[in-house]
Amino acid sequence: MTMMYPYLSAILPELDPEKVPELTVDEFDLLAQDALGEKLSARLLSGDDPETKVAVYRELQHFKAYLDYRIAVIRAEKLRINATFPEPDEFFGEVDYALAQAVSATPSDREHLLDAILWRKLDDLEICHEMDFEHLCVYRCKLSLLQKYINRSESAGRNNFEAALEKLAAGFNEP
Repeated sequence: MTMMYPYLSAILPELDPEKVPELTVDEFDLLAQDALGEKLSARLLSGDDPETKVAVYRELQHFKAYLDYRIAVIRAEKLRINATFPEPDEFFGEVDYALAQAVSATPSDREHLLDAILWRKLDDLEICHEMDFEHLCVYRCKLSLLQKYINRSESAGRNNFEAALEKLAAGFNEP
């Protein structure tokens, strides 16, 4: 079955954080299920499971936990809330550097910065994992990051935002 990793990796389109992917996560999952079988494709889908045995997913979970921790600390400081948070097991300096840039960014830019942090971590996790199972796990994570931008449009976002503001303003005008 390990012979399928290079085959599957070779037919996957390259992912670029600046471009719309040619493949959705669901399409990738179907390809993986066909190429890897039920047991390995189930492992591939275990990324969100806190008990996952896949090392790449565990490392990414630690990284995301630290990212969430730093965001919570920054928000608490900004709101002047005296809160304590459990210290993470690992510290990642690149997160602190990127979050310093995100503080003054717009919400959309902030989301892109956070996704860029995750993308760089995924690039790190991909090192030495060309055409193996871990490569497929990283590919799936990157694909899911890109997928959330597929159907977004600036005009639709602006219209939704203005509609929400109008609803809020209407609520404030009522006695």
